Amino acid sequence: MPNKPVHPTNEGKRTQGKQKALPDQFLYARKGPWPQPSPSHPLLCADEVLNIPPIETLMFNATIGERYLTARVAFPPVAAMYAVSVEKWAGPDDVRFNKIMFDSVYTRFLKPLVENEHKELIKHVSDCGNYEKLWKYDFTAMDKVEPIDNTYCAATVLYLGEKSDGSRESICIKVNQVYILPKDPAWMIGKIYVLQGAAYHVLFVVHPSLHFPMDAVNAITKSSVAIAHPLFQALHPHTAYSLALDNAVLESAESVVNNNAQGTRFDPLTGNAYNLKLLFGAGYTGLSDEQYTNGYPAFNYMKPSMYYSDPAMAEYSFDSDYGRWLADYYNSAFLPFAQKIADHILKDNSLTDYRTRWARYNHTHVLGFPSEHEIHDRDVFAAAIAVFMWDTSVSHGGDHYSFAYDVEVVEKCLRIRIPPPQSSQDSPTIEGNLFTGDDMARASICQNMFFEPSVIKPSLAETLYAFTSAELQLAVKQFHIDLRNVDKTAGCKLMPLIARNKEECGENAPCVSYKNTIPQSIQY
Repeated sequence: MPNKPVHPTNEGKRTQGKQKALPDQFLYARKGPWPQPSPSHPLLCADEVLNIPPIETLMFNATIGERYLTARVAFPPVAAMYAVSVEKWAGPDDVRFNKIMFDSVYTRFLKPLVENEHKELIKHVSDCGNYEKLWKYDFTAMDKVEPIDNTYCAATVLYLGEKSDGSRESICIKVNQVYILPKDPAWMIGKIYVLQGAAYHVLFVVHPSLHFPMDAVNAITKSSVAIAHPLFQALHPHTAYSLALDNAVLESAESVVNNNAQGTRFDPLTGNAYNLKLLFGAGYTGLSDEQYTNGYPAFNYMKPSMYYSDPAMAEYSFDSDYGRWLADYYNSAFLPFAQKIADHILKDNSLTDYRTRWARYNHTHVLGFPSEHEIHDRDVFAAAIAVFMWDTSVSHGGDHYSFAYDVEVVEKCLRIRIPPPQSSQDSPTIEGNLFTGDDMARASICQNMFFEPSVIKPSLAETLYAFTSAELQLAVKQFHIDLRNVDKTAGCKLMPLIARNKEECGENAPCVSYKNTIPQSIQY
């Protein structure tokens, strides 16, 4: 006999058992929000959430929006002074260049060479055999960007050699099809184009994958999971501002990635919105043909970018201090917390149906999200919870912190007005010609408004969860302890988790501004 159809309002009562069924009450009375195809590139980009609940728009306007308005009025004079101070900048020396590339968020792009690349590189770098390993930073998707008038961009690859002691050095740069060595006259302009490619790849390839796929999970959780369900209670604190923020980024008339961004005073970019959003697609659906080799894997929700010791995860792994920092927070704090949440939900039969539908909907809208059948596996379910909480706090906040403070505004090279080299012997005059004062003032305003971390209280370590289970409230306390334990080791090296004070760090420890702490959710 076929199963009797279940009315949507009875999902929580479907499974019979000793447990009491949840009340079928939803945050927005099931009026949405809901993900739908991207208006710009529906086959390439993550689904968007276009119907933003009014209360979330009001919260955004009263906090983040207010800060944006203040910055637009107060910061331009500061930006102008900065532009004057760097007008003669002519590129980084090799020590500074390597520091930027090897010790920042840019290490997200660290990849091994494929066989054909290795063979080609040997033709240009005779001492490749002196290194234990060869690596690359691949920014070839810059060929998808059409620069605005009088500016330039180029597809670049930076090749690295790793010595037996683990140290790395830059050994070659490919700009379009031109190979440049450190001894060549074009080496400096080559480094500048690599810096541009790295900045655009953070802004438009990697970072959007921290934002936009999570919008679907955010919206589906709010629209299809009852507010009394522990799954809703676990994720809700990490969803506060991102729907309104991401909608403003993608669809606002004044966004730096919308159609007439150059009409603002804070757009520093070299392309128009349509082309820049093609880079969003490179980070979401990926680029896989021979031209782009292994530099652009498709987004996979269950394989977030960090360091993995498992060789099977090599496609999504990057071996750097930053990658290990991300992994430390995920493995030592978020995953154990999520496992306790998953265990609690899995042992209560009355909680099954919402979890199943949550997975079914997300599997439809988000690449790599577990199916309704896979979500019954405890480890899979726990990882699905952990990824969302970690992504919208630590991974997102860490990117902002590193991109803002490890790479100076001028070093982002967001507009370049010297054409890329046509040969390794090109030696352009860089000082005073690389950008205009207006270019750099725009970049400085953009840094202040959008790149720098600016956090609304509470921080991640102060986050409270509306669990009505004593078991889960104990799990929250342990989560806070675990976060601080990671923070005392890995966190101090890169980005602090919580606002430091003398009691926590000792008399001689530096205090850190609250705004530099990790937020509980995407807030800028």
